[in-house]
Amino acid sequence: MPAACKPQRGEPFRAKAATAPLLAWEGASRVVVRAIQIHHGYGVIKDFPFERWYREMRIRRIGEGPSQVRRIVMARRLFDLAVEAMKVVHPGSS
Repeated sequence: MPAACKPQRGEPFRAKAATAPLLAWEGASRVVVRAIQIHHGYGVIKDFPFERWYREMRIRRIGEGPSQVRRIVMARRLFDLAVEAMKVVHPGSS
C-alpha cells in the first residue's frame, strides 16, 4: 500500500499507481491465456470458467485503459528522476 499513502503525504505517486494495475493485468492475462492454451479448445467453451475469465480480463483492460498509457506514465517518472539525478551530479549544467 505504499502508493496509496503517497498522495496524502504530498509525494509523487503516479508511477506507482500506474505500475500496480499494469502488473496485475499482465500477470492475470498470462495465466488466463496459458490456461486456455493448456485446455485447447475447451478454454473458449462457455461451460468452462476460462472463457469467462478471459472475457472479464479483456473488459477490464478496456475499462482501465491500455497498458501502453501506463508504461508512458512510468517512463515519464523515470525520466524526471534521471533529470533530477543529473542536476545533483552536475549542478551547473541545465
